[in-house]
Amino acid sequence: MLYRLLPILLLFISFQLPAQTLQVVVSVRPVALLVQELTRDMPVSVQTLLPEGATPHDYALKPSDIKAIATADLVVWMGPANEPYLKGAVARAKNTVDWSAQPELIRLPLRAAMHEEHHDHSDHAGHDHEAAGYDLHFWMSMDNALILANALVPVFAALLPEHTAALASNQADLKRRLQQQRLQTRGLLAQSKGAFLLSHDAYHYLEEDLDTFSDGAITLDPEIKPGIKHLMAIKKRVQEHNIGCVLTDPSVSSALLDKVDRDPPLTRVSIDPLAWDYKGEKYSEWLSSAYVKMVVCSTAP
Repeated sequence: MLYRLLPILLLFISFQLPAQTLQVVVSVRPVALLVQELTRDMPVSVQTLLPEGATPHDYALKPSDIKAIATADLVVWMGPANEPYLKGAVARAKNTVDWSAQPELIRLPLRAAMHEEHHDHSDHAGHDHEAAGYDLHFWMSMDNALILANALVPVFAALLPEHTAALASNQADLKRRLQQQRLQTRGLLAQSKGAFLLSHDAYHYLEEDLDTFSDGAITLDPEIKPGIKHLMAIKKRVQEHNIGCVLTDPSVSSALLDKVDRDPPLTRVSIDPLAWDYKGEKYSEWLSSAYVKMVVCSTAP
């Protein structure tokens, strides 16, 4: 009698067991936000390796990080130029997606600190950027976000075949939101644009997204202190170009900003390139908040 009931019992138990959760490890929070938005309402758990306050260039993996990478179902990172500390561990992971390796990736050239044109190359960019040959802040580009989403969809479809329809729907929603908010923000900027400055040249991709460009950067690499001659040139430009705002990020000290300030003081608007200033869970919302801050800075008196 029992053997006849066994198939029914097994079927009952299978309905009671929770769906297995896919373990995804990502290198930085913007990648986590994109993965979370793409896999919304799906059994996916996302762990971010880089903690707040650390930089992706020289972070030292903890034993728990190495274990998480080795046991993850999928690791998503930004490539060896951006994250050299991950190369060895990622080589031993089960499945990986390297954002920088996508052939369609938009790679903007390096710029001089006092960029007169939007596509100047710089002889004094950060060492990681110089080695790569392009600006490594590519995760701040709407088009690059969609390129990563395109690369992730078939990977998640293979790992979670029962969620293929939901995955396609989430991807379509992501694309629609990103395109709509860029179009709306460009419309706002077309009505009024003013000169603004960067504390650190980390926002070239945002500028290209919105077709609005800064007048220069106080530093190309926050780990390298700019010289007094450069600071004086920036201060002079602030006056001559009637610059009203400086776009800042947590890696540049307020003391450095003070050295190029004016009277009345420049408006300071902060965007964290690593997204720790955003408390939500969607890449599109984080990028939209960055767009809003760009509008505020580029329209400041």
